[in-house]
Amino acid sequence: MSKSMVKWLSVSLVAMGSFFWGCSESDPAPDKIISNDDSVFLKNDAKNMWARIDELGIAGYFDSLSQNGGAVVDVSAKINGRCPSPALAMDENTRYLDELESLFDEGEQVEGVCGYGLKLQDGQVAPLGVNLIDSMKAGTVEFWFRPNADFYDAPRTLIGNDGARVHFFYKNGELYFQKNHHNQHYYVKGSAKLKDDDWNLIAGQWGDGYMSVWLNGKIVAHMEHDKGYAPATRGIPFENLVVIGYKSDCCMEGPGQYSAMTTSGSFDQFRISNIPRYKMTDVADTTFPDTTKIDKVGDTVIVDTMPLPLDVSLWSLLAAQGTRYFEKATVPVASAAVQKCAAPALVMDDSTLYLDELETVYREGELVNGVCGKALSLKAGEVAPTGINLIDAMPAGTVEFWFRPNDDFFDAPARTLLGNDGARVHFFYKDGVLYFQKNHHNEHYFVKATVELQKDWNLIAGQWGDGSMSLWLNGQQVAVMEHSEGYEAANRDIPYENLFVIGYKSACCMEGPGQEEPMMTSGAYDQLRISNVVRYVDESEPLVLVPQDSVTFDTAFIGQTDTLIVIDSLYPLPIVDTTSRQ
Repeated sequence: MSKSMVKWLSVSLVAMGSFFWGCSESDPAPDKIISNDDSVFLKNDAKNMWARIDELGIAGYFDSLSQNGGAVVDVSAKINGRCPSPALAMDENTRYLDELESLFDEGEQVEGVCGYGLKLQDGQVAPLGVNLIDSMKAGTVEFWFRPNADFYDAPRTLIGNDGARVHFFYKNGELYFQKNHHNQHYYVKGSAKLKDDDWNLIAGQWGDGYMSVWLNGKIVAHMEHDKGYAPATRGIPFENLVVIGYKSDCCMEGPGQYSAMTTSGSFDQFRISNIPRYKMTDVADTTFPDTTKIDKVGDTVIVDTMPLPLDVSLWSLLAAQGTRYFEKATVPVASAAVQKCAAPALVMDDSTLYLDELETVYREGELVNGVCGKALSLKAGEVAPTGINLIDAMPAGTVEFWFRPNDDFFDAPARTLLGNDGARVHFFYKDGVLYFQKNHHNEHYFVKATVELQKDWNLIAGQWGDGSMSLWLNGQQVAVMEHSEGYEAANRDIPYENLFVIGYKSACCMEGPGQEEPMMTSGAYDQLRISNVVRYVDESEPLVLVPQDSVTFDTAFIGQTDTLIVIDSLYPLPIVDTTSRQ
């Protein structure tokens, strides 16, 4: 994928009933954008873009564009090959790692700490693809920054969301980290001298009894603090979106900043974690390697197009080690290059936790034309680990993706589609039956249905949270059962057990539906979206879910379970297996 490709996001909702293929790889971005008040301004015009944001605020600006179907957000979450310390890396506690490798509407690419960084001039803005809508009891937000020559001419924003729920800024020689809540303004600040001609690692964290801000591994300021992160809930679109380069005057009266701010400098490697990364007990020491050891960033960068060699195939290592493979392998690759495509292509909105377009060139597989832009095609035995490590609880959720089977897909008795290795969320296909698993500790929940996959693109979805667990194919509900459990991540301390992987599933955790062997896939994938809401609604007459003591269908018991739910005969029989895992 070309680094110069500009990617677009339309935030209009998809009409799930309209299933026609409607995306063009060459779908051009508009040269002009018309706002709600009929004013016209040119794209890539920093002055006009800044003026509109200054007038409407970040949330209002993006909402005005989205309502008109305009290009809104450019995002990049492409992860490079392994870069040496002190570059940030993805691990099992990483919620989001954005390498800032793409060209945004504004700014330019420069050499970064790992691969490329993004350089913004005064007044330029780069909205990320991170809409931080989940609560986090503990967390760390980190990024690299190198100031431009005019950075110190005014108070400067660095990075954050418009409601200042998480926000960094620099003023009069002091570094500020805000973590606001409803009508409560929390922040820490301290004197901090940034290195002018090199990269600075800036971090803010909470959850260890303190709220603290750090510069190059050394603590700048801290205070006692027992609150987690909570997103803004005022119903303002994009208010929790993380933006680089502009901050309105909203929500900064706590630290005494009453005017909007711009930035001026270069940014690289934005990472959000669900743990405190820096140890308060070691505040006298440097808890991260001193970046002064870097004479030139170019001396430390490993180009992202150079994958690490493997002596044996990725599939062989996975088969032998399962999720433990990722402990010693290269960091999983991810891509969230969101494009503007027509329905039924999936889009990002306020309920989207992850939208991965699968645009990246992975170590295995090839790029083909997809539902929206490019898609990833895997042969039997090829594997693509995504960058999604689903470690947060979700009371309600929907997992969706597009799949097109290869000719040999049906040759094997069972094929995995995608999911995590502990089968906390997993889709697979066996003997003409499509399965959606959502396992919990010692409880195996799944729904299944006999389906006929199209030789073209199929939209597959599983959801939970409305009192049921259901499976959908091309917008039609094919299986459903009563279900009150949310999503819970596996917590067995197995690295990457909650990582979403396409193409391989070990034998772990599939005894419920009776699949005892590991599985591979064979087909093309596009647009993996995970949401924190139930997206599909069955408009037919409600199904009556009646637990039965005896089974009226020709259905075999699985293991020792005696829990079967019989459903209207128009639908296949879902089975809940509560057999303990071996």
